[in-house]
Amino acid sequence: MKNVKIWKYSGIFLIATGILHTIVAIALGKEAFLKIIRDGLYNVTSLDYTREFAIWFFICGIFIILLGQVLHYYIKKEQKPAPLSFGYSLLIFTIFGCIVEPGSGFWLFLPQALIIIFANRSRDKILPAEIQNFRQDNEMKN
Repeated sequence: MKNVKIWKYSGIFLIATGILHTIVAIALGKEAFLKIIRDGLYNVTSLDYTREFAIWFFICGIFIILLGQVLHYYIKKEQKPAPLSFGYSLLIFTIFGCIVEPGSGFWLFLPQALIIIFANRSRDKILPAEIQNFRQDNEMKN
């Protein structure tokens, strides 16, 4: 079986999470969105927590999609996993979210964070051997 580098899909996973988040936001906030549209969009959320929740839930989904697109671009351009610091940041964000809202979808970020972290850890283990082989190859040429 071919060795699949799942980290190459980290951006796609984040985009999918954002799409799911946005769909849930629209489904849960349907009534609020209808009222917002009916009232003309401008300044229709102030002091109405249901509307504010619906808008922020929706906006967060869109932001997750955008973050996934940036991550996907980075991975395709650099041909390496997302930075380890991003993986750990995502993990901390996920743990905090799961503690504060255990019934939410924050847990969806957990496998994504771990994929990034483990991809970097295994890459760091391989790198010294590659450097050593590179040095040996150059020594033979000289």
